[in-house]
Amino acid sequence: MKTRTLFATALTALALSASLTTLAHSAEATPYRYGQNLDIAKVISIDVPNSSQCEVVTAKMTYRNSAGDVEVLSYEQLSSVCTNQN
Repeated sequence: MKTRTLFATALTALALSASLTTLAHSAEATPYRYGQNLDIAKVISIDVPNSSQCEVVTAKMTYRNSAGDVEVLSYEQLSSVCTNQN
């Protein structure tokens, strides 16, 4: 009986986590402003678009703030190709 309860709890937690991540990815991202104070309790994911050349790309960070709300922040960074160039 304990195994069934544990399995059901784990499955529910996994489904809730997946739905929160999907909700956060579909939410409108707030653009980062230099010097902006951020309230980040836990980073959920960081999405950086792939690029075949060294350029500035817009990344998105999904995180949970200290109140437990999920937020999405967009920011600019160099693509990963830039770090591989000498």
